Amino acid sequence: MSRNKEYHYDIREFQLRSLVLIDAIDQVCKEHHLNYYVIAGTLLGAKRHGGFIPWDDDMDIGLMRKDYDLLLEHADEWLPEPFFIVTHENTPHYPKYFAKLEDTSTTLVENFYLGYAGGIYLDIFPLDDVPDNKWLRAIHYYKFNLLRKIQYFQFRDPYKHGHGPSSWLPLLARKLFSREGIYNKMQQVLREYNGHKNCHYVMTHDDKLKAYPTACLGQPKAIQFEGRTVMAPSDIDTFLTVMYGPDHMQLPPVERRTSHFHNYCDFNTPYRTVDFEALKKKTNTI
Repeated sequence: MSRNKEYHYDIREFQLRSLVLIDAIDQVCKEHHLNYYVIAGTLLGAKRHGGFIPWDDDMDIGLMRKDYDLLLEHADEWLPEPFFIVTHENTPHYPKYFAKLEDTSTTLVENFYLGYAGGIYLDIFPLDDVPDNKWLRAIHYYKFNLLRKIQYFQFRDPYKHGHGPSSWLPLLARKLFSREGIYNKMQQVLREYNGHKNCHYVMTHDDKLKAYPTACLGQPKAIQFEGRTVMAPSDIDTFLTVMYGPDHMQLPPVERRTSHFHNYCDFNTPYRTVDFEALKKKTNTI
């Protein structure tokens, strides 16, 4: 199923199929005494809709860095089949700086230009300390955003918009920096302030680049999500207000209710059996 506007997968089927991921991560974290929090659109959906935002097609959780690293260290032994946590360390061509829990019995391509096929996924973000000082945080944002942009250029097709000036930055990024080097530098920036005494905020380093008071996370508390119990920040309202503003319980205008609609999704084929280039060529003809 492709991203072609005439042929989309059913988003509700996608949502329901992906619930096995939150069930798996909830069980593992509880068994091994790790605190996780549903965040971003998953948290907003739980609060406002009792489950998925109707047009949302992914899930997000966050763990404080210590628990995040512990989960990744033991994922292979703790997670049953068909679940797998993918990172740059175990999958060098994986194009993200955070982890994903994937269902390896499925195939999903977010964007073909990234050159990566995985399974239906749940995003796992580390929650890293950032400084109380707004100017230091601004410098931190700038460094991280710059590295993220370079990483994007390294994976993007340099000729996506032609062979003119638009190709120069991606080509320069590939020439001056290695993917491994940029990834390692990003990890240094992410962890830069962990453990500092003047840090009472955390970040997920997602697209919104918001800093959340560490105190609003606290001991995770239960919230209902699609008929099951998941764990949320102790102060849900503060977290959502920082992320989405004070009117987060109001539905956005219809024109803003958009889904990701990944480039390709197959609920029945393990992605490790897929020939990516052949799939890309076939899908582009649909």
